[in-house]
Amino acid sequence: MKLLQVSCYLALVLGSYCLSTTAVQAQEEWHLEKNKDQIQVYSRRVPGSRSTELKVECAMNGTQNQLVALLSDIANYKNVIYKTKSSRLIRRVSETELVYHVVTAVPWPVSDRDMSVHLTFAQDPVSKLLQVRGVGMPNLVAVQPGTVRIVDWLAIWLVRPITKEKMQVTYTCRLDPGGDIPTWLDNIAAASSAYQSFTLIRKSLSLPRYQGKSFAFLTPYAPKD
Repeated sequence: MKLLQVSCYLALVLGSYCLSTTAVQAQEEWHLEKNKDQIQVYSRRVPGSRSTELKVECAMNGTQNQLVALLSDIANYKNVIYKTKSSRLIRRVSETELVYHVVTAVPWPVSDRDMSVHLTFAQDPVSKLLQVRGVGMPNLVAVQPGTVRIVDWLAIWLVRPITKEKMQVTYTCRLDPGGDIPTWLDNIAAASSAYQSFTLIRKSLSLPRYQGKSFAFLTPYAPKD
């Protein structure tokens, strides 16, 4: 349980990153950990693995263009992604694909965690469902001194437009934080960290730098007559 709760903390503070449908078979049911301000946080363990899974469901004011702009703004992660210590863009392939490296601050005496992520964006042209997929690349860059490598990371944002200025988000991730985790981090790893993470992201969508953005692969939401 200690590892599960700390993994919840790390998963949500890293912020921007589902599980394939084959990966969720024969697993535990989701457990609701927190429900506040239209943010629901769930967790479950992965049997036979150090990895844990998280799911967050929440409503956000804003557009898919704003969210893609925020998640693509790697240099500003320290301000908009909870507990980001540093972040840098490694490669931008296109507006729908990029690779970045991030270091996440973890409370002393546990070492900070780092990882590289392959991030992709895709929208279904009919349903307007946006999928943001993040896959860890544990061997892409050398481990930095004083950090521990995230050894397993897989996550997806599913973003459904509700109106022209509101979205429903389902975020799911699997995480193995690597290294040893002391039991005293129990309280810090509570679901409140997940709540704070999505509260910050939701608030950050209104920043001026994310207004008026548009991406060629995104078709704006149009309400049905």
